[in-house]
This record gives sequence, structure tokens and C-alpha cells, in this order.
Amino acid sequence: MLLSILNLLKPSSWSVLLSLLIVNPSVGAESTLNPELAYKLHYHVTFEPEREGASVAISIEKGELLKTIEFANSHSVYSDIRATGKLTQKDKRVTWELPKGKARLTYFVTLTNERSPGKYDARVTKDWALFRGDDLIPAVTVAEVPGAHAVATLEFVLPTSWDSVETGWPRKKANTFIIDNPERLFDRPIGWMIAGDFGSRRANVAKTDIAIAAPKGENFRRMDALVFFNFVWPEIAKAFGKTPEKLLVVGAGDPMWRGGLSASNSLFLHSDRPLVSENGTSPLLHELTHMVTRISGVQTETTNDDWIAEGLAEFYSFELLYRADGMTKARRSKIIKNLGKWGADVTHLRKTKSTGPITARAVVLLDDLNQEIKKRSNKKYDLDDVTRQLMEKRKVSFDDLKAATEKLIGSDVETFKSALLK
Repeated sequence: MLLSILNLLKPSSWSVLLSLLIVNPSVGAESTLNPELAYKLHYHVTFEPEREGASVAISIEKGELLKTIEFANSHSVYSDIRATGKLTQKDKRVTWELPKGKARLTYFVTLTNERSPGKYDARVTKDWALFRGDDLIPAVTVAEVPGAHAVATLEFVLPTSWDSVETGWPRKKANTFIIDNPERLFDRPIGWMIAGDFGSRRANVAKTDIAIAAPKGENFRRMDALVFFNFVWPEIAKAFGKTPEKLLVVGAGDPMWRGGLSASNSLFLHSDRPLVSENGTSPLLHELTHMVTRISGVQTETTNDDWIAEGLAEFYSFELLYRADGMTKARRSKIIKNLGKWGADVTHLRKTKSTGPITARAVVLLDDLNQEIKKRSNKKYDLDDVTRQLMEKRKVSFDDLKAATEKLIGSDVETFKSALLK
């Protein structure tokens, strides 16, 4: 891991658990990581197409810096689990007590996954594999020496007939990638990955390395997507204030799931999904907004603020096109009008998960908010400034949206008086 500046908590106990499932982006007093507490973490992945999965070996150089590693195996996708040190498997939980010095854990993972009957969000065929690293490497909870941190790499061994592999992480050499997430001390290779016989198109746009990849014969329009990014990308950087170092977009046709799915450094889009839909919104920019902002809604027993994340993603899916001169003002107005019609029967935004009509109605409300912010601030601020604040929190509620807006233009925001938010 790079010597990133993080807020390192000083636990009073050596066995305090640092959950890798929970990422806290907020930082207080900063300190640099101690290089003496760094340990090499290497993921070695060997694809086995005939078993629709892969054999994985996790090697750690200094086991004494880590006391235990624990992960769930509730669906039994991990099998033949073995390790040096002590390994305990109970109630669908795996606990690994590491030995001092070199430590190693191995297992087989089934990658092909049927999201709904006949539709897959991950597949391994004899010619290629398309999946997320989140499924390859389980989310773990680690007990470690305070300040211990990984220097992580991910290496793939491909079948002889397979050509290459691509991930959303920087390539170190050949089929090895550098895994460096400043928000985690124990780096985990998440995001979309593709391997085997696939085609790709690449470009560096505004300091972001972009790769568009799909298995050969899947009719995914790679060059179309790359050209699309070239003219929209500057607006993405202006709106959100930052862009990723690397972006991987993968696609495939049936029987892959017919939709879009985003991760932290990559996204998937079905081959049949257009870059821009007939209603003027862009499925690609919708998922990209999710990926870059990483905003999600808080859910409680009585409220669900999923509408904020979905509404923002859909709003920017056409707004960024408009700003890039990809559509006229009249077309933008027509999009808003049609979304209003689609969500006309919605009476409340905060009760259920954001379905199509709820998302449509949320976009209209967010557009009203954008106009109010610009008017009350004499165009000094707009919805981008609110979104950038929410990006710092990631998991957001209506109260967070309200606070971010009031910080810019003061209280008594007319848009928030809507019955949709009661």
C-alpha cells in the first residue's frame, strides 16, 4: 500500500477488530503509515473454467502483524478451505488464526452466479470470465497490530487458450495488478474484472485511464462508449471535482443480467443497453455517477432515502450530456417533463426502494432544488456543490441533503417543503 495519509485509531487492545466491511472516509488528526508495520499481501488466482470458478491463494509475509482474519461463507461459495496456522469453520463463518512469519490461506470459489432465473451477474465460460473481485475475495474482518497495513498485489494464472485479464486496478506487469485502497489497511481487490478471449479499447482522458472491454462476439459497442466518454468526461470532472485514476467498463449480452451495475472503480452494462435511451437519459452515465460519487441512501425501519442516490444518478445521466452540448435546452426540458409524467402517481419518495417512477419523480424534485440553489445564490452554487458534500459522507439521508443545501443558501428551502418528503 502507498504511504497514504490516514487517520489511524490508537486502540487500547491488540485485538481490536478493524472491520473491512465498513469504510469511514472521515479523517481527523492525520499521521503517515509506518513502513516498519507494512506486510506483503499477495492474491494468486488460477481460473478453472470447467468448474466455473477459480482457485485462490492468499499469502501474507508477516503473519505476526495480523492476529485473525474472519469471513462469512453463508452460501458455501468457498470450498476446500485450507490454511497454515489454525482454521475454524463454524455456523457458516470462517476464522483464520495466522502463524508468525509466512501465512497462507487457499480455497476454491464458484464465480458463476444466477442473479434471477436465467440471468447472470457473473459468468465463467470455457472462453472467458466476467465477475466482480468482491465475489472472488470475501469481505473480511481483521484483528491486527495497530498501524499494520498491506502492500497488496493481485496475480492471475490463465488457461493456455485465454489471452489476457483486465481489472479496474493499475497493472504492475503482465497479469499482476497493484491493489491500493487508501481507505483500507487490508487491501481487497474489488470491482469488475474480465479475463479470457475479449476485445478492448483504451484511452487516457483527462488523466484517467479508460478501458472498455467485452468478450468477443458479445456485440458490445466498445468504440462508441470510448468516444462518448471523450466528450463527456470534462463535465464529469467539473461536476464531481475528481475522477478515478482508472476506469474499467465491461459488457456482455444474454444471458448476462439486462441492466447496469457499478462498483468503486468499474461498471457493467448489458450489450443491449444503449449509451443514451430514447427518453434522453444515459444508462452508462447513470452507473458512472454511482461509481464516481459512491453515494447511497440511508435506510431505517420507517424511511428509505435510496431516492437520493438514484435520483442524482438519473439527473446527471442527462445533465452531463446537456452540459457537454450533447443535447439542446429544449430537449433537456422535455426530459424533465416526461420524467414528471412517469412519476406523476408517486406521493412519497422516502417509503420504499427507489423504483423507476420514484426515481423519475426524485429527478424532478432535484431539478427544482438545483434551480432554487442557483437563484438564491445568484448562480454561485448549484446541485454540484451539494453533491460534492454528500460524496464526503457517502451514506446519506434526507437530513444530510437538507444540511448540505442549507450550508450554501440558508434555511427555509422551498423545495424541501414538498409533500413528497413528509
